[in-house]
Amino acid sequence: MFIICGMLLPKIEDIKSKYGALIFDLDGTLLDSMTLWFRVDQEFLSRRGFEVTSDYTDFVKSASMEEGAVYTKERFGLSESPEEIMNEWNRMVYKEYKEKIRLKDGAYDYIAAAVDADLKIACATALSKENAAAALTSNGIIDYVDKLITLDDIGDKINKSDPHIYLLTSSALGIPPDRCLVFEDIPAALSGAKTGGFGTCAVYDDIGCNYGEQWGEMTSVSDYAFKDWRTLI
Repeated sequence: MFIICGMLLPKIEDIKSKYGALIFDLDGTLLDSMTLWFRVDQEFLSRRGFEVTSDYTDFVKSASMEEGAVYTKERFGLSESPEEIMNEWNRMVYKEYKEKIRLKDGAYDYIAAAVDADLKIACATALSKENAAAALTSNGIIDYVDKLITLDDIGDKINKSDPHIYLLTSSALGIPPDRCLVFEDIPAALSGAKTGGFGTCAVYDDIGCNYGEQWGEMTSVSDYAFKDWRTLI
C-alpha cells in the first residue's frame, strides 16, 4: 500500500485482490460538478430574493433532489411545489451535464485501469438517471459502468447516511458489500457506506468536505483517502 502525505491511496494493484467491485458517487467524486450545484442554488435563490448560506449548502449537498426541493420550499416559504422546483433545477443542470461537466483529472485513467484489472464498476448517485447518463456518456465512460443506480431506481428518496443505495448497488452487481469499495466525497455518505459493511475511500472535494474542515472526519471512517485522482495512476 502506498502512502503519500500521510494518506493511504487505493492503487489498483493493491485493491484488486481485496475487492471485486468499485462503487463511485458522481457529483464531487468522479465529476467536477459541485460548483455547478452551488451556482444553480445561487441563481435559483437569487431570483427569489434569497442568498445561499453555508448551512443550506451543507444540507442540500448530502440530500437527494427531492429532499432538497422539499427543504428549499419549506425553508424559504416558496409557492412552487417540490416537483416544480425539481423541474426547474433539472432544466438548469441537464445541459451542463450533457455538454460541460467533466471528470476530475485522472479519474478516467483510474477507471480504465480498474476495468483492465477485471474489477466491476458501478455508480451510485442521487442524480436522476437522465443527468447521470448524460455526464457518463459525454465523458466517454458509460460503457465502463456495469451498473448505474440513481434516484430513479430508489423510487422515493436517497439519504446516503443510510446504506440502502449501496446495498442496492451491491445486490445489482452480485458482489457482497465487503467486496465492494465505495468512493465518496462527503462525510455522511462515507459513514453510510461503512455502516453497510462496505470498504470506503474518501475523495477530496472543496465543497464536499467544506473546504477541508471535514476532511479529518471523512478520513476517520475511510479505509483509503486521497485528494487528487492523478496520484493513483
